[in-house]
Amino acid sequence: MSALVPATAVIVPCRDEAAYLPDLLAALVAQVADQPGWRLILVDDSSTDATGAMIDEAADAHPEIVLAHHGDFGSPGAARSAAAAIALGAHDRPAPRWLLTTDVDVQLPHDWIASWAATLCDVHGDERVGAVNGQEQQDHLLEPFPNAQALSARFGAVVERSEELVGPTNLNGVNHAVRTEAYVTCGPYRQPMGEGPDGPVVLAGEDWDLGVRLRLAGYRIAPAEVAVADRGRRLLADIVAYLGGTAYEGAFGRVEGGGPAVDVSDAQLAGLLPGTARRALLHFYAKPLLAVPRLLDGPVGLQPGTVEEMRAWMAAWPSPSFTESRNGFLYGRLPRFVDAFAATVLDQLDLTF
Repeated sequence: MSALVPATAVIVPCRDEAAYLPDLLAALVAQVADQPGWRLILVDDSSTDATGAMIDEAADAHPEIVLAHHGDFGSPGAARSAAAAIALGAHDRPAPRWLLTTDVDVQLPHDWIASWAATLCDVHGDERVGAVNGQEQQDHLLEPFPNAQALSARFGAVVERSEELVGPTNLNGVNHAVRTEAYVTCGPYRQPMGEGPDGPVVLAGEDWDLGVRLRLAGYRIAPAEVAVADRGRRLLADIVAYLGGTAYEGAFGRVEGGGPAVDVSDAQLAGLLPGTARRALLHFYAKPLLAVPRLLDGPVGLQPGTVEEMRAWMAAWPSPSFTESRNGFLYGRLPRFVDAFAATVLDQLDLTF
């Protein structure tokens, strides 16, 4: 099978990851070495701990497969873009046909690279596939927290139904691959930024940003069974903030835990359940429809009258579109669209609980 596997660059952004990086390198370097034509690119984004030294060590020990790069990028999206530029600009070997990315704070299965190699073999011949979305396992983290499990299940049910109807758009930042030709056409990763009270802040979504641009260009995002396991750095630091959305929406800052993880209370569960369905609907159903209105021409699971109401709403409120203003689209036009249609859509998609 190796001769049929498209050459791939594995890109990993790193910022102050000394606590997690040894485990990731132990799993990843050996797997990449077993896959002919693959390369690992580690980008150090102004780390203040031993991260930079660790990735230099890996590059020195495995120069044939590991490239290390250092810079001041300021966000995961900018660091991923830097890694992609290095992969595509290298002259010592042919350019990779795919860019595969993960993050440091996940656990990789022993066959992660082999599974991705098989997956990319399967989809490579279909040029309509611009990206492939892997999975992120979190259920093992939520087993001790029944209310958190209930919230997560509600979110997951809406996501599954949404992607069944309109197709995936959100790329999973910790586990996805992008076809090189699609990336050159639609990339790079663009990290939405905003101005906070203390200066620029990173907003959610270099992964969803690229996913939307791929869909706008007519590419399809295929699902994959390949999974990584979340270590829970953000989720367990503040379960309510993570499952409620405030840990990664708006002015994003890394959530740091100060004690043992605590389940969502009964009162919090009652308050968060309705918003959880709405938030999943916003990101995985309404966002693709509003960004790519031609999707309304397909089987989106809605009654014809509702589809026509959506078309009329879009005509009456044509901007800001995704391409005009990402922040205006995500934090202005999109929530208004969901306010207008969430209850109707959840009912027609049989997602009211």
